[in-house]
Amino acid sequence: MKITALELQTSQPEELKAFYTQLLGLPLLSEDDESFSVQAGYSTLTFRTGEAAQNGGYHLAFHIPGNGITEAAAWLRDRVAFLYAPGAASPVVDHETWQAKALYFYDPAFNLLEFIAHRSAPASHTPFGPAQLSGIAEVGLPVIGVAAFAQELREEFKLSRWKVADALFEAVGDAEGLFIVVQEQRPWFPTQNPALALPLCVRVQAPGAGRIAHGPFVIESEKTKVQV
Repeated sequence: MKITALELQTSQPEELKAFYTQLLGLPLLSEDDESFSVQAGYSTLTFRTGEAAQNGGYHLAFHIPGNGITEAAAWLRDRVAFLYAPGAASPVVDHETWQAKALYFYDPAFNLLEFIAHRSAPASHTPFGPAQLSGIAEVGLPVIGVAAFAQELREEFKLSRWKVADALFEAVGDAEGLFIVVQEQRPWFPTQNPALALPLCVRVQAPGAGRIAHGPFVIESEKTKVQV
């Protein structure tokens, strides 16, 4: 699955535009009085002015090269404050079950961002920079009733469960793109900020053509988009 477009809300559009375009260096695709969009590889990320919560907001991850975690950490070090796992001496989190390594940090609106390097991802031999953000890897979906919603996602878009799952957490998709389904109020790792169900729209390339409107979420496949 590929996450090709993601739209989130913010009450801090100017701060976020500066962060994503100047600090992270993502190209600005468009802007108007109500929104702006940046490009991250094959994904478009849009922020629309709204009343999004300012603490413990959205969670999204960006793909980086499979061999890029050390260079990514060095590149980010002077740009953000890393979030460390409890007791960790390094900001690099080794998700051994997922065969991936990750870095976590906030944007100015306290959205939890992640750079994730899957071992299966292509390697890069060029200096790390914005061009190494090859797409949106994950989007968090806090719900009441994780198992039922994860099943709906799997059936609607013909996806699989990714690795392990429990009553409070399930990842749906694959290493190319994941829905991170969590119980509302469960803290986002590695923070203590509660997961909140905030308005978002996400478009994906998936085996199944479908559309789900669930609470504040709208999720649709590109096949559905073309047919409308």
